[in-house]
Amino acid sequence: MRKYFNVLKSAPKGKKVRCAIFFMLALFFYCLVITRFSAQDADTSGNLSFGIAEGIAKFLYSFSEHDASDVLTLAGYFEHPLRKLGHFTEYGVLGLLFTGCFLPVIREYRLNGGKGRTLYITSIVTIFILAGLDEFYQYFVPGRYASVWDVLLDTFGSAVFCFVIYIIKDRKKNK
Repeated sequence: MRKYFNVLKSAPKGKKVRCAIFFMLALFFYCLVITRFSAQDADTSGNLSFGIAEGIAKFLYSFSEHDASDVLTLAGYFEHPLRKLGHFTEYGVLGLLFTGCFLPVIREYRLNGGKGRTLYITSIVTIFILAGLDEFYQYFVPGRYASVWDVLLDTFGSAVFCFVIYIIKDRKKNK
């Protein structure tokens, strides 16, 4: 990390300022959105995800004849995987924003002998800590519970999205 901060000091000032302002503001507001979702009680959160699952079920059944019980049954099947996909994607985007804070200086970092992997690993570890804090916060919300599996899923989502960015940046470097 020491190499990263030395490179950050030597990076072009305009690039650092634009990066810092955009990604830090986006990261801050996105963390507020995540906190807002985590602050919802169990009924509100469940109604939101079930409503989305019900919309998907209605769309799928729009191609054939069905009754209301069929829609509700199918929505019941979709609700849990949809919630987990939400966790995965939500923290994947958080990982992208966090990694985006490093993007302008990764090139300079690599030119000074760094591989850039340390920055991505730091992003993933930080997201792991944030996901753990988010689940701890949910423990105190009525009807909600903290889940180690959600922390792992959140971290995995972040790792996948950060890995994609790493691969893209690595391919650009090799060209």
